Amino acid sequence: MLFASIQAVDIKTLRRVWEQWFGDSPPRCQSKEVLRRLLAWCAQAERFGGLSRDAKRRLKVLTAARDRGSTDVAEPGSILKPGAMLTREWRGVVHRVHVLEDGFALDGKRYSSLSLVARTITGARWSGPRFFGLGRAAGAPEPR
Repeated sequence: MLFASIQAVDIKTLRRVWEQWFGDSPPRCQSKEVLRRLLAWCAQAERFGGLSRDAKRRLKVLTAARDRGSTDVAEPGSILKPGAMLTREWRGVVHRVHVLEDGFALDGKRYSSLSLVARTITGARWSGPRFFGLGRAAGAPEPR
């Protein structure tokens, strides 16, 4: 089924296609739009290949962290590349942190960890990745 035809069909047809594809009924809570997107992704994965081994491994790590109730699921080392800049407003002041090969720079001073940067900014012990929003799960509150 092509993407254009997926867009044109009703929910009953989408459910029937789901059942043919997966051999099981789709969850009742799935909306027409969600089923469309899932089926389109499945068609794309079938045609061009699914997730890479690295993506599958990362999903397992994220799922395990979620199941443990952890909100610190980001791996800053794998996300932050030298040359990137992190920006965070704290109490009305915008702070820009540069990612270096061997640490971080804030206002011309080098730091070995993002947590030390967060401590310098806040005066308290914060997880650096969490302070900059790198380890926060969707919906989790920001540190204050």
